Amino acid sequence: MSVLVQSGLPADLYAATVEDKQKSAEEKALGMVDPSDPVLRHVAREVGHNKVSSARIQHIIIRLFATAEGQRRGHQASKKRRTLVGLAAPQIGEGVRIIVMDPRIGPDRKHPGKLVCLIDPEIVWRSRETEEGREGCFSAGPVWGLVRRSVAVKVRAFTPGGKRVEHIFEGFTARIAQHEIDHLDGVRFADRITSDRKRHWVHTEELADYPKHIKHWPRLCTRTRWEAFKHGNS
Repeated sequence: MSVLVQSGLPADLYAATVEDKQKSAEEKALGMVDPSDPVLRHVAREVGHNKVSSARIQHIIIRLFATAEGQRRGHQASKKRRTLVGLAAPQIGEGVRIIVMDPRIGPDRKHPGKLVCLIDPEIVWRSRETEEGREGCFSAGPVWGLVRRSVAVKVRAFTPGGKRVEHIFEGFTARIAQHEIDHLDGVRFADRITSDRKRHWVHTEELADYPKHIKHWPRLCTRTRWEAFKHGNS
C-alpha cells in the first residue's frame, strides 16, 4: 500500500491542495516572496561594514526578525506548519547578504532557540566529512529532499551592531548555515540535489508522515518539474 494512501492524496497529485494554498497565503502575509520571485535566483549584494548601521539595513534586519518570529508563533498552532530555523533577506524580497538563524536548535525542531542575525556571512572553512539530510524551504513550496552537506562549517560575519564575529556550526546548525548562505548566492537546496529520486513533492497534509517515509517517497520532483516550479510555470 502506498504511503500516500494514509493522507488520501494520490501519488500523481502535483496541483496545490487547499492546505498548500492556505500555508502559502500565511507565508506571503508575513512578507515572504513567492517561490518564483526572481530575487531568489540572483546573487545578493554585499552590505559592507560601513553600511551595517544604515537605516535601510537596520530596517531589513527588523523585517527579517519580524517575519521569522511571526512564522514561529503561527507554527505553534499547527503541527502541519514548518518550524522556521533560518531565513535569508532574499526570501522577503531584499537582495542583500543578511540571514537570521537559530544557532542551537536540533533536527527535531522541538525546542527553538533565539535567532541571531549574520550580515555578509562567509563560510571560511568546511569539514571534509559530509552527510545527507532532509531539507525543505519556504521558498521551495511543496518540494523537499535529501541534500548532502558538510557536517561542520566556520562562518565569519558582522553582527547588527557592526562587530566582526566567527561561529563554528556543527550538525544540524551547520546545515542551516549552509542552506541560508546558499540563498544569498541564488541557490536553493533543490538545486543541489542531483538525483530525481531524492527530490520529492510533499503536500502540507503529508508533512507529518514524510520523514519516516522519505527513502521511499513515491511522488518525485524531477529536475524539469523543479525548474518549471521555481520559474512559476508548474
